[in-house]
Amino acid sequence: MELKVSFLVGLLGLAACASAPPPAQHADALAGIVVTDSGGRAIDLRTETTGAPATVVEFFSAHCPCQKAHDERLVLLHDVYAPRGVRFVAIDAETGASPARDAEEARARGYPFPLLADATGAAARALGAEFATTTIVLDREGNVRYRGGIDSDRTHLTDDAEPYLRDALDDVLAGRAPRKPTGKVLGCTLER
Repeated sequence: MELKVSFLVGLLGLAACASAPPPAQHADALAGIVVTDSGGRAIDLRTETTGAPATVVEFFSAHCPCQKAHDERLVLLHDVYAPRGVRFVAIDAETGASPARDAEEARARGYPFPLLADATGAAARALGAEFATTTIVLDREGNVRYRGGIDSDRTHLTDDAEPYLRDALDDVLAGRAPRKPTGKVLGCTLER
């Protein structure tokens, strides 16, 4: 009996895994996904994430200590790479995401890039983001070149953290395949 139960539980687990769509590998999967900017304007995410030499999409959580710890590092990365044409957007894909809440969060955190509201979580599902600080790097054509965390730190930042996002941006901008196309994400589970 115990073996039968274990077998059935295993089959159910496989069925659950099989029903989850794989994360998008190209921004075309974002077509039709509409997010909202701080002014309440609807934005087609596919349009917002293509055309730049690289686009960083970071999944945001207002309550996550890992997010809070990485805010300054994310702003510094923006300051270094935006002059090189890299576009940065953060997406709040949690329940309760709203333009008003996200405008206040972006202001309080000093974000020089937009924090877009996606209350339905469609962007997170399409890109396979389950945790805060999940970061996706798209190339000019919209291909996913990197998916993972900002770096190897969690809530206590160190000078010797492995800089996953920085390395991926350097590689994409140099026309190389990222040396590490995935990195561990250490943020909180997105509340959806």
